[in-house]
Amino acid sequence: MLVLAAGFLIAQVNGANDVSKGIATLVASGVSDYRRAIRWGTLCTALGGLAAAGLTGGLVATFGTGLLAAGTTPDLSAALATILGAAAWVLIATCTGLPVSTTHALVGALAGVGAVAYGPHGVRWNALGAKVALPLVLSPLVSLALARVLLRTERTLGSLERPSESPAALDRAHWLTSGAASFARAMNDAPKMAALVLTGEALAGAPRIGHPAVFGLITLGMVIGSVAGGRRVTQVLAEKVTRLDHHEGFLANLVTAGLVIAGAVGGLPMSTTHVASSAIVGAGAERGMARLNRRTLRDLVLAWMVTVPLAAALGVLGFALLGLLRV
Repeated sequence: MLVLAAGFLIAQVNGANDVSKGIATLVASGVSDYRRAIRWGTLCTALGGLAAAGLTGGLVATFGTGLLAAGTTPDLSAALATILGAAAWVLIATCTGLPVSTTHALVGALAGVGAVAYGPHGVRWNALGAKVALPLVLSPLVSLALARVLLRTERTLGSLERPSESPAALDRAHWLTSGAASFARAMNDAPKMAALVLTGEALAGAPRIGHPAVFGLITLGMVIGSVAGGRRVTQVLAEKVTRLDHHEGFLANLVTAGLVIAGAVGGLPMSTTHVASSAIVGAGAERGMARLNRRTLRDLVLAWMVTVPLAAALGVLGFALLGLLRV
């Protein structure tokens, strides 16, 4: 039960922090208010979380035991501490309104706890770099570049107009790309959390509740977190990064959805936080760097930089406390 409770907790804080990534552009461009946007993002999150159960086997394998060296025996306390360490950091960031990456937090906690629990040779550092770190580093750069290139290309072709009122068709398309980004976000994050829960349940020797049921639990947690706490981080991305019009928001979500879905299906973990934020920055910067709020960008970058080490430290602290409690 402890593993299930921890999995439900991290799913809730993930929902509260990450629902913003697909819907912030709806609010930023005036297409929707916060309440409608969060409801839409929550619905699409639920669909993405459930779809992940059958489409993301590669991510489940990677975040289950795929990052442990051959011959390493997984440990229940280590699995539990990894979940709690990542959850603790994402909760802290959410309470302060900082959009951070649950994926980065999980990677940090996995590496930190793994090195302490199994020794430095117990973690497959090469696999961690190639399968996890490389996609995480490259995807936001690709996202930023794609958003700028798409907008620049449209201007070159003369197809981008900026009327005072956005056409209804563009509004509908924006809702669709926002939904796709929320769907992709859940599809990318749910298997990582589910993998740790499945591994922990197996190590606990408890009756297995089954693969689909774990994804259902994770999805329910993300939905509750999105509804209960999704506004704070959404407000930061919608109001404090840059101004977007309807078309820029539409394209930012299109880039986010495309990259994150491709990564989830291909087993390449990506941070929706970094991909979505980079797409928003890229879209906003295309009409001039002066449109960007540099103070907010500084805070975001600092939060991203400390996510891995702080999640690792919190995970190690959790592992030590669980050891004292003999869990």
